[in-house]
Amino acid sequence: MRKYHGIPEMLEAYMEENAADERWITAHELRNRFGLTRYQSNTVSAFLRRLKLGPFSQFPFIVVKIALEEGEKPSDPKKYRYLLKLRKCPPDRQRRTMLPEKTSVSA
Repeated sequence: MRKYHGIPEMLEAYMEENAADERWITAHELRNRFGLTRYQSNTVSAFLRRLKLGPFSQFPFIVVKIALEEGEKPSDPKKYRYLLKLRKCPPDRQRRTMLPEKTSVSA
């Protein structure tokens, strides 16, 4: 997940701010909210497309649908919106904090 450094946390924060388990979002919306550059918003879009293919093991959201928004003019750039949804994990697959095992030193 080095390629998407900070993006999962940003999306989680955005969903918590909106108190939503399911919501349509756009990369432009996130760009405006978090003051991202164009390049960063392209990376956000790539991350959301990646979530459509399959979830990351520790990230609690998935993308259920991707929809193309119609522009006012044919020359307008394409804009996609993503239906981000909290995924349901069975209790045995939820994130757990692992404590390191104590090792004994033999002399």
